Parts: sequence; C-alpha cells; structure tokens
Amino acid sequence: MNLDGVELPENATVFLCGPLPFMRDIRTRLLAAGVPAQRIRYEVFGPDLWLPGSTA
Repeated sequence: MNLDGVELPENATVFLCGPLPFMRDIRTRLLAAGVPAQRIRYEVFGPDLWLPGSTA
C-alpha cells in the first residue's frame, strides 16, 4: 500500500485491519507521515500469533 500523495488530516485517527505483516508496514509508513502512534488503531485479521501452540 502506497501512502504517497494521501493527505491525512492533522487530527486523523487511522484504523487498520489485516494480517500482522501488512499492519506493521502500514503503521511504519503512517508514523513516518506524522500520524502519532496513539492515533493508530488496529485489529488483527488472521491467526493469533500469540496463542499457545500456534504454528504461525
């Protein structure tokens, strides 16, 4: 996902949903674009990597 040219309002809260690698990448890009970490919300879509016995 390319955020070049996307204008984010100064007070934007961004909501992410998707696989963890995708969200890590987009979060890094959002932080670089000046979105404060506390305004980035997320929900994991995919296997829960922290469950005991997870193979992911």
